[in-house]
Amino acid sequence: MEGVLYMIRHTVDNVAKKEVSAEMEAKAILKEIREVSQQLQYIDQWFDMECNDDMIDSCIYQREALQARYRYLLSRAKQCNLSASPF
Repeated sequence: MEGVLYMIRHTVDNVAKKEVSAEMEAKAILKEIREVSQQLQYIDQWFDMECNDDMIDSCIYQREALQARYRYLLSRAKQCNLSASPF
């Protein structure tokens, strides 16, 4: 009987831990999406003000990297069925 109770308690604990970790992962994904979105806005502003050709190239490469990260995060959010209000 104690073995069965231990298994039930262990199963319930694991389910609770998974729910908490899934919730924490969801919050982390949404937070990172917001951060990357903000960085994209900064890069766009920097690009608009930059005059040096090499620095313009740098802006473009950084923007491409951020867009790739943003697409990745959106796909992860979609896999987790996340949604949030626009920010």
